[in-house]
Amino acid sequence: MSNKFPLTGFSSIAIHSGHEQDANYSHLTPIYASSTYVFDNAEQGMRRFNGEEKGYIYSRWGNPTMTEAEEKISALESFEVKDKNGEPIKLKTILHASGMAALSTLMLGNLKAGDKILTHFSLYGGSQELMEKVLPQLGIEAIIVDLRDLNKAEEALKNDSKIKLLYLETPANPTIQCVDIEKLTKLGRQHNLIVAVDNTFATPYLQQPFKYGVDYVFHSTTKFLNGHGTAIGGALVGRDIEHMEGRMTKVHRLLGGNSNPFDAFLLVQGMKTLEVRMERHCHNAMEVAGFLEQHPSVSKVNYLGLTSHPDHYTATKQMIHPGAMLSFEMKDGLDAGKKFINKLQMCVRAVSLGTCDTLLSHPASMTHYGVPKEKREQYGITDGLIRMSVGIENIADILNDLNRSLP
Repeated sequence: MSNKFPLTGFSSIAIHSGHEQDANYSHLTPIYASSTYVFDNAEQGMRRFNGEEKGYIYSRWGNPTMTEAEEKISALESFEVKDKNGEPIKLKTILHASGMAALSTLMLGNLKAGDKILTHFSLYGGSQELMEKVLPQLGIEAIIVDLRDLNKAEEALKNDSKIKLLYLETPANPTIQCVDIEKLTKLGRQHNLIVAVDNTFATPYLQQPFKYGVDYVFHSTTKFLNGHGTAIGGALVGRDIEHMEGRMTKVHRLLGGNSNPFDAFLLVQGMKTLEVRMERHCHNAMEVAGFLEQHPSVSKVNYLGLTSHPDHYTATKQMIHPGAMLSFEMKDGLDAGKKFINKLQMCVRAVSLGTCDTLLSHPASMTHYGVPKEKREQYGITDGLIRMSVGIENIADILNDLNRSLP
């Protein structure tokens, strides 16, 4: 915001941050559907290209609509977070065409051939495939362990000095496992690692990794930040402003995974209701988890709000609510899961997550189809696992649909 009115609430930040009054006094930042921008003269063009003057040049490099989305995400991730001197932290966000594009910038902007990544064994399928099928061809290897066990993490670091990046996804997809950001970041600092956190499931409303000193936060903005399933996007947020404006911006621009003004506009509008949506999502998810835990057809429910979840304590320490995501095991495996999903009438059969409506998917045949069966099962992704993104519909209708569909 251009004015100095002190915003003290998360929703106020979500609505007003990043917005600058445009020349025509539009209430909302317009969709700047322009691929390029003009210069008054050659000298101005030179000043903009060499960084002496701020201004837009080409929309792959930046665009006013995209800038508002970036600044809003930075404001949300830094809300009430202080640096070691007690001053508000400053963050830089780079908007991308997708979460995978943002992840590619993170990896290729920080790692080189011979470097290694230490990460948890429960990851989004696309992230895992990138680390196992693309990065190794560039000489970058991933070491995957159970990061909930700090002894295993420390042992991996002691045994391999080539580990340069600690990559955390918490809560994890689709097992809803949770790792301790604070403890792992401290461990990473002891070994001079770069620490990055995928905050997609939690959003900055539920969890703020920068409180614990991480270097980067990553989002698939397609999910809860947009909240309406209308646009694909990704964001990379960093605390080293100079590095973000230098090396990371250069890598982002050259890889070409830039966002666009249309998707950025939809993202901006979605983020304005983030707090009220997440409150309803979390309330509904808690009700659904309690219902499923008591159902005779369900053998296991993975939800951080349940005391039965092994990571319940860790989640309560670093999240203000346990989130909107859960997964559960059908007692009779794959066939029972397929029959259940096919009977749903209101809840939606679809991949992705974070939309206003309730989405259910079958990871083994969908999001984690590319992960070999033995690896899936090793990570807790069995044939009978159902992932559920609990929406903001009336809770009675969600429960009724589930009850009618379960055997």
